[in-house]
Amino acid sequence: MKKTLLSIALSAFVFSLIAGTGLSADSPLTVLQALAKKNDRKSYYVNGYIVGEYRDYSNNKHFYNIAPPFDGTSAYLIADEIDEIDLSKMMPVQIKDYVDSYNLDENPQYWRKQLTIKGTLTDYFTLPGIKNLTDWIAPGENVTDETKYWNFYETFETKKAYTPNNTLMYGGGIYASAETCRWKFVGATYGDSSNDMKWDNAAAHLRLTESTSGEPGYIYMLEDKSNGIGYIRLWAARYKDDKGSGSFGVYISDDKGKTWEPIQTGIPIKKELTEYQFKVMHPGELRIKIGKTENSTNGIDIDNIHISDYYTTSSVENMLSPTNIRIWSSKDHLCFDTKTPEQIDIYQINGTLVKTEHIIGSGNIALPAGFYIVSIKNTATKIIVQ
Repeated sequence: MKKTLLSIALSAFVFSLIAGTGLSADSPLTVLQALAKKNDRKSYYVNGYIVGEYRDYSNNKHFYNIAPPFDGTSAYLIADEIDEIDLSKMMPVQIKDYVDSYNLDENPQYWRKQLTIKGTLTDYFTLPGIKNLTDWIAPGENVTDETKYWNFYETFETKKAYTPNNTLMYGGGIYASAETCRWKFVGATYGDSSNDMKWDNAAAHLRLTESTSGEPGYIYMLEDKSNGIGYIRLWAARYKDDKGSGSFGVYISDDKGKTWEPIQTGIPIKKELTEYQFKVMHPGELRIKIGKTENSTNGIDIDNIHISDYYTTSSVENMLSPTNIRIWSSKDHLCFDTKTPEQIDIYQINGTLVKTEHIIGSGNIALPAGFYIVSIKNTATKIIVQ
């Protein structure tokens, strides 16, 4: 009977995750569901991960951050997936005048954590968003600050930091960044013209070593990054006046740049500035290289590079009330901490039992990447393992 009741409770829990009504905090809409109801100007509960912050909308361009450092704006960006980078799958949430003290600059621990809010679905910064909040269920206590794993970034904003090798525009040079490290430019230059596709004021502009001939241009780090690499996020686009196709690639080196291992190559370059994400998950002292992967004369711009450490936590740390058991996920594992012996049941999102374990103390359980429902003492919670 206990198993039957648990199965019923679990099925109800899974259904609520998939098909929320939005009428209560126990049955919130997903972000995807809320996007489908955009601008109906009604109030709903919505649940999603806080994936970043929205900064501004200016000159038909959206300005936002989905990796540290954060500016402390009055709007969150939420999404259904913890690693979402597509703005069309996110919703801005107005937190000003309700919980403005929860901004990510002062509270970075809320980044990549789940949030349930109630507010009006309406346009916000020209996007389908949520305003006029009337309820707020913040992430739980003692949440882990994941921004500490994302402290390596490059924006190419300081023109005086770039020293060209010679007077040739694509003769290369060195960009000595105060933010991260020195970057070697080959067949590339500092791109701050009106035709460069850049995040703010400038980008790294790659072409060919002889401008219209020669080898494809590239940039690479001249110093190692410690603590390995988890994810690489960067923005890229084709130079505004150039036509036709083009592509680029991302590489890493663990021998100080003597050899380079491709992470992904032949990535089609788009006309509009677009964000890309690459999962690396490689420990050690590493460098990265970004370069064109074809010989066309099209220029490409690279900007706003963010690199996380290898040990980036991948999911939410949860407290299973009332059992006072902490569970969270790390790479390929479900982690736990409990002072009393407990039985833990792990299910797939469709309700299929994956495994049952008896746990006590601190430890972890190996699991393939995916979405899981974890149940202890008839209390269930969702966990994402990456």
